[in-house]
Amino acid sequence: MSASEASSHRLGRLEVHWLAELVRRHETRHGPLDDDEANAQARKAGPDFGARVLQRAALLGARMGWCDAVVRWHGRARMLLALALLLALLAGFAAAAGVLGDGGRPINVVRAVGGLLGVHVLSLLLWLFGLGLQGRMGGGPGRGGLLGRAWLRLVGVLDRSQAAADLPAALGSLLARGRLAAWGIGAVSHALWLAALLGAALGVLVLLATRRYGFVWETTILPAHTFISLSAALGALPAAIGFPVPDAALVAASGDAPMLEEAGRRAWAGWLLGAVVVYGVLPRLALALLCAGLWQRGLGRIGLDVSLPGYARLRPLLMPDSLRIGVSDPEPARMPRPQRHAAAASAADDVIAVALELGEDLDWPPQRSGMPWQDGGRIDSREQRRTLLERLAARPPARLLVAVDARQTPDRGSLGLVADLADRSAAIKVWARTAGRPAARLPQWRDGLARLGLDGALVEDEAAALAWLEQAGGEG
Repeated sequence: MSASEASSHRLGRLEVHWLAELVRRHETRHGPLDDDEANAQARKAGPDFGARVLQRAALLGARMGWCDAVVRWHGRARMLLALALLLALLAGFAAAAGVLGDGGRPINVVRAVGGLLGVHVLSLLLWLFGLGLQGRMGGGPGRGGLLGRAWLRLVGVLDRSQAAADLPAALGSLLARGRLAAWGIGAVSHALWLAALLGAALGVLVLLATRRYGFVWETTILPAHTFISLSAALGALPAAIGFPVPDAALVAASGDAPMLEEAGRRAWAGWLLGAVVVYGVLPRLALALLCAGLWQRGLGRIGLDVSLPGYARLRPLLMPDSLRIGVSDPEPARMPRPQRHAAAASAADDVIAVALELGEDLDWPPQRSGMPWQDGGRIDSREQRRTLLERLAARPPARLLVAVDARQTPDRGSLGLVADLADRSAAIKVWARTAGRPAARLPQWRDGLARLGLDGALVEDEAAALAWLEQAGGEG
């Protein structure tokens, strides 16, 4: 197994698209990577352009260390989430102990409910408000939640390596499509709140089971029926699922003195624990499951936006016409050599230049500066090849310059066409275009032309190629 396969097999659907976005952003800012080998391998990934882009990104990601950085990011994310859940559970237990106290004083039920649920209710309302605001503004990257964003930021802070520097920005750009960010970070945020509220409920249950508390409500200006109505309203849902709650007489009696009777203490204890479970634990559990489900659903629909800058230039490299045509039979042991009939029989003085399967990012035709010559155009399809061969067979040119994309591996079809063109021209040169970058395929082009008997026909320099094409006479 290659290094790229060893790295990429650990990556899921999100991670592979994450790598593609990372590669796209890097090449948009810093220019194309040396991708000849990756492009050649990616063209074997299947007929779909998106699949080839993902395969190319996985290969480049393995080479640049980005695959390993993504795997490390996931490991840190899981570790920090487990640690944060544990801390949230302990924090919730500590909050319950702080609110209930040591039993030396009666519990003010209103302050106890506010202390256990107040911040939770406020954060939940802010999350719902932010989600609704995001919907009215037409989507965009979701904010998720305070705890979720803090967790995400901490994950990024723990890895300062060069390979991981662009991971958060690429992930944010990828998740900005739809509401994936909102659902993912929201699921983490609700899970952390759920752990804290479970810790609080566990703390209330343990302390009420091991200590004797009295319950009271106190006021200076509010009438007693206010607390009777409040306790009845908050106790309705807990009572519906079996939690004991105080009746109106017990609530009224608790305002005059701490409720110390056994039945009254049980009723208030059930009311307090039921409020934490029903208004704290259950909503967070439901929202965590909902966000997690929407996150998984969104992951199943995630895909490449090939209209983004950076992908357009890859299409001619990953989807060249010659590869779409395909070659079904195996390469012969020896390539046929051109007979060079035109070299002895040419009576025309035509000078022609053609572009053979040239990438769309390479301009054609080149600027003319000397002797006029004919532009044979881009030759990509079978029909264009047939038309060119018929034209040259009828009137062989004195000189023929064939421009090729040296970033692509020369296949048997390309070399065979060069042999046919050489047979129909008095003199031929092959101009290896490289887009100004070193091309690893030049030796393969040179070897392939040598097998055709065209040693020395390869020209790498543009000035030399055009000078040969525009010279006054002779093969050169």
